[in-house]
Amino acid sequence: MLLCVLVFFNVLGVKAQKTDQAAAWNKVFDSVAANNPLPAFYVAMVGKKGVDYRYVHGNELWDKPKPLDENSVFRIYSMTKALTAVSVMQLVEQGKVKLDDPLDKWLPEMEEIPVLKDDGTLVKSTKSITLRQLLTHTSGFAYFFDNAKLAKFKKPADWKYKDYPRIFEPGESFYYGTSLDWVGKLVEKISGQSLEAYMEMHICQPLGMTRTFFTVPDSLIKNIVSFGQLKGDKFVNDTAWRNNKAELKPREFSGGGGLFSTVHDYGRFVQCILNDGKLDGKRILSKSTIDTMTVNQMGDIWIGFDGSNMFPTLTDKTAKGIGRDKMGLGFAVAVSGTNGAPPGSLYWGGLANTAFNIDRKHGRAVLFFANVLPWGTKYAESIYFKAEELFYK
Repeated sequence: MLLCVLVFFNVLGVKAQKTDQAAAWNKVFDSVAANNPLPAFYVAMVGKKGVDYRYVHGNELWDKPKPLDENSVFRIYSMTKALTAVSVMQLVEQGKVKLDDPLDKWLPEMEEIPVLKDDGTLVKSTKSITLRQLLTHTSGFAYFFDNAKLAKFKKPADWKYKDYPRIFEPGESFYYGTSLDWVGKLVEKISGQSLEAYMEMHICQPLGMTRTFFTVPDSLIKNIVSFGQLKGDKFVNDTAWRNNKAELKPREFSGGGGLFSTVHDYGRFVQCILNDGKLDGKRILSKSTIDTMTVNQMGDIWIGFDGSNMFPTLTDKTAKGIGRDKMGLGFAVAVSGTNGAPPGSLYWGGLANTAFNIDRKHGRAVLFFANVLPWGTKYAESIYFKAEELFYK
């Protein structure tokens, strides 16, 4: 009897402590929100058992009274990459493809794409690309809006490729780009399904992610949060971008950045990673595969960016969200730990200022969702870093 009483009061004490902590964090975020022009954002701390804390600011549509909530639909752009990586690693587990095999037979159209030299000439690549190189962004592919050489490249009249040329031979260096789009195409080739259908069957359904999709259902378009552009020190509502039909109803599915999702759904995905690939009795990957994906897989190469900023309305290159770190398979791995996040934690984000950090060692994660440009704006970044500082203290 005495033991039961002690347990009861201990539980009450823990709940009271959590309530006090949440109240203290609320005050911090209240102060941050009051002095920040970001119209709407969602911050969550996720643990192995679910969301342990959330803070919500603003409305789903900035000019309408419905508050933002965990089911509000966001463009998550490059946070798609982690789901694409999990998709292909399921196929690796099944023995259908290997990390270091040449992908020539699966993606001959990718292997044909030439390398653009510094002098502007195009040459045939002398090496095949592997899945490991695609997943670590060491394949040679880059985003045209993030690379000075590609920004100057004019596709010749007989250019038959949808992608731009590679900027180096595979395995030579790191460059952030379209590699995960090619991983998505690989999943489609091997599975015989569209990437949308594959993710729905093998990730979203098992994890209960009911609002994660490439093609937004008509019934949920009204729940897409407002999308904004920074003009001076204010965010201006961009209704044309919010209603962009090319993104809402795509003809092809971008493994590098095409998904829409919610805090609830991405929280389920993160929770699954924290639980070593299993959630509510449903396993989507083995622990050993998760272990492999979340450690350095690029050898002596480091993540690095050249500082070019050809499109400042898209990205703010003064951002501090990317460190001198390593790539796992689809995740960046923090080497030293910055902004409150511990060494070894996993992170990435999306173009419109969504981000995650996953601390597997201590069973906790940070989610931050906003939908504004440019990526890395100090107004979004400061809130995300404050969340890491508070949650990881």
